[in-house]
Amino acid sequence: MKALRLKLYQQTACYKKPFAFKVSETYPLPPYSTVKGMLHAVLKANSLIPMKISIQGKYDTLVTDYQTHYFFKKDQTKEFALTFDGLGYEPILVDVTTMPIYMHMLYDVELLIHVQADEDVLLDLERNLKTTTTHLSLGRWEDLVRIDRCEMVELSDCEDEPVLKYNAYVPMKMITDETYFPYKLNWTYRIIQGVRVWNKIPVGYMLAGEPIGEFDSLSLDPYGDLVFFP
Repeated sequence: MKALRLKLYQQTACYKKPFAFKVSETYPLPPYSTVKGMLHAVLKANSLIPMKISIQGKYDTLVTDYQTHYFFKKDQTKEFALTFDGLGYEPILVDVTTMPIYMHMLYDVELLIHVQADEDVLLDLERNLKTTTTHLSLGRWEDLVRIDRCEMVELSDCEDEPVLKYNAYVPMKMITDETYFPYKLNWTYRIIQGVRVWNKIPVGYMLAGEPIGEFDSLSLDPYGDLVFFP
């Protein structure tokens, strides 16, 4: 069973939680929909491509940034949100308002991502990632991604009780008595009356060093890293 193995690095990242408005809280790892969106952008896809994704990683610390966010009171206006700080000029805006927001950001982020899809899709993804001349981002637009490793690997069955090397999203069906933080992560969405309605996957966020009891359905890559496909 083949998969594409990605080692990524981000100096800073904010994977914003839905409905986090006054404080932009971040997930500890990028959710499935965020990673899938980046991969579809790399493939220049205009429709959903079936794929499975396993997400693991770690970060050094969490820092807080203080930002000014601009909000439009109308969907149509001639006003433009442009800052003139330090220029001695303060424009008068009627349709635009501002609010200070605390932004939580992860610092020094390392990600291990496995992708499984049709072989043609994986080959296109590998080629595009290795030859892209444009910057990639994951999370916010400014959260740039450095690709440290991109390679096709052969997965094998896990035969011994494993221990996590990285923090990971583990599907709930694979969790027994382990310690975890529960999340319901966005996966795909449907448009209902012009609104996105998300299908979610229940997972447990588990920390590195935690043993996995239910390992019969797990796979390993050649580096001994576990793979958690939901």
